[in-house]
Amino acid sequence: MPTNDHYVIIGNGPAGNHAAYTLREKDKDAKITIVSDEAIPFYSKPKLTRYILDEIDSQDLLVKQLSSYSETGIRLRLGQEVDSINPATHTVFLHHKEEIHYTKLIIASGSRARVLPSMRPYASCLKFISSYNQVVEYKEEIRNANEFFIFGGDLVGFKFLRLLAKMGKKITLLIYPNAFWPFNLNDEMEAVIEKSLSGLDVDLVVKDDISAITESGAGYRVTTQKGKEKQVDMVFSFNGLVPSVDFARGCGLDIDHGILVDETMRTNNPDIYACGSCAQVYNPNVNAYTTSIGWPNAVVQGEVTAMNLLGDYKVIESVGRKYFDLEGVKIKTTWWEDIEEA
Repeated sequence: MPTNDHYVIIGNGPAGNHAAYTLREKDKDAKITIVSDEAIPFYSKPKLTRYILDEIDSQDLLVKQLSSYSETGIRLRLGQEVDSINPATHTVFLHHKEEIHYTKLIIASGSRARVLPSMRPYASCLKFISSYNQVVEYKEEIRNANEFFIFGGDLVGFKFLRLLAKMGKKITLLIYPNAFWPFNLNDEMEAVIEKSLSGLDVDLVVKDDISAITESGAGYRVTTQKGKEKQVDMVFSFNGLVPSVDFARGCGLDIDHGILVDETMRTNNPDIYACGSCAQVYNPNVNAYTTSIGWPNAVVQGEVTAMNLLGDYKVIESVGRKYFDLEGVKIKTTWWEDIEEA
């Protein structure tokens, strides 16, 4: 590869980082830049709840130390939000108006918290903890608050609920059946989850929905469609994640929920690849584009993306943990319809 190549990676999670380090291993001379809107290097999101509890500090969250980037010649741009990209000019436009020019681009921007259409009028009342930035913003408020309303019930939501219970907080949980979009809970699954939570001091609300959230004093009053009212300090929404790809819309890339890629992780533009949870990968077995979640899937996608960007031809497969346990309910980490039962 020519030494004046510049590989730009949008996103600093497992997919983006493994793509970057694979590129450096195979191409010692190319310029590699990772652009991240977060404030710290590659970190472990599953550890965020321990960080809220002060069981670990921010350094303990890190998977890669800042020094490792400079040692490998990878430039890391932290706190830099991408506004848009222009494939015709090979340009990434940052929010503060800077332009970054690339030879090849990898989009590994991950996912963001999903806000249900019915909840958009109350978006200013809702809190999320799907990123380090959000946890830093709400950490002290969480520690000082006493009463919480949790709406949804995805994997992060249940982990957060157990954290609050450990902290001795008062919790109301409204289980939303399709919180883990695109997966839906049926009645049997909800019953399993209810039983799993029975040992916790949680006011569990099922077969109901939020009708209104209003500011009340220093907190909020939550009213459900069945007339239940709760005065709480904080309201958290956990209704799954959606691909974080708004900056790429309108630039000519094929996008559905996520960025559409073929089995080699390439988009419809030969110089742009996408990987991780922001990508929808073509699955020839079902003739459809499907998404995946989970660290192992992201790692392999990042590595395969880098190899193919450099001219290899490797076809991605669903790998790693194919299921995780959601309060006793087994849920796929990938939406590929042909994977075997675990």
